[in-house]
Amino acid sequence: MKERFEKFHPFIPFLFYVGAVSLLLLLLHPFYLGVGLLLILIINFFHDRFRGLKRWLFLIITSFILMIVINPLFNERGRHLLFEAGQHRVTLEAVVYGGMNALSIIGVIAIFVSYNVIMTPNKLLFLFAKILPQFSVLLMLTLRFIPLMRRRLEEISVVQRSKGISVSQGKWSMRVKTGMLYVQALLTYSLEEAIQTADSMKARGYGNGPRSSYEYFKFKKSDAAAVVYLVGLFVFILFNRVHGLGYLTIYPIMETWQLSHMDSFVLAGYILFLSFPIIIEAGGLFRWRILN
Repeated sequence: MKERFEKFHPFIPFLFYVGAVSLLLLLLHPFYLGVGLLLILIINFFHDRFRGLKRWLFLIITSFILMIVINPLFNERGRHLLFEAGQHRVTLEAVVYGGMNALSIIGVIAIFVSYNVIMTPNKLLFLFAKILPQFSVLLMLTLRFIPLMRRRLEEISVVQRSKGISVSQGKWSMRVKTGMLYVQALLTYSLEEAIQTADSMKARGYGNGPRSSYEYFKFKKSDAAAVVYLVGLFVFILFNRVHGLGYLTIYPIMETWQLSHMDSFVLAGYILFLSFPIIIEAGGLFRWRILN
């Protein structure tokens, strides 16, 4: 069954995801990032019950740990000393800054997982094929590159394990050699499929004239209302961000984490923006329960 958010004109989810990624990168404050990540997790639950996010769990955990650890290793700035390791100072500022960047990156990864569920290639081509045909194809291929490579690698791994070849068994030298064979097979597989795709596009006359769309999406009144809602909130948040709100200054002196009244208003707008898919899906569930 299609989700209500998925039924919007493709411009609406595209606008939401662009705005969400922008805000996750701009509003570097622990409260904002924590609330934003929680809302994005709820969005992923509504859209695919965390099925897509589970595939990225290892990368998410690894990225979080590395960013928290690496920043204090290379950055000794800060007044609040936590401890010293030899001649190296580990400060609270460095840990907090690394943690905020880690939450921001994890939020971006999670929002792209939701994006891959909602924004199908046909929707992306519908938006950009007529005005930017080359850009739309390049963007579509780029966004599907990592998931596609992961699926191909899983297929190669299954075939190789059926032959008794695995990267999880044996000496390290053999594992490295086997891993290189995996990469070689993956690159060969990808290049062959790229040639087939190019031949198929050429045979169908891609680029020789105006491109028609397989699917047609009509812009409705509900879509116009959604644009006003999202753009209005985004402009409000961006205006206040330019004036220094929604951001925790770490260096040279870390500010207090306490939110001012205006910070709280911006946080409310931030919550309303990121909650848009949740409001839509929750409204659909509530209406379904009433009618049934």
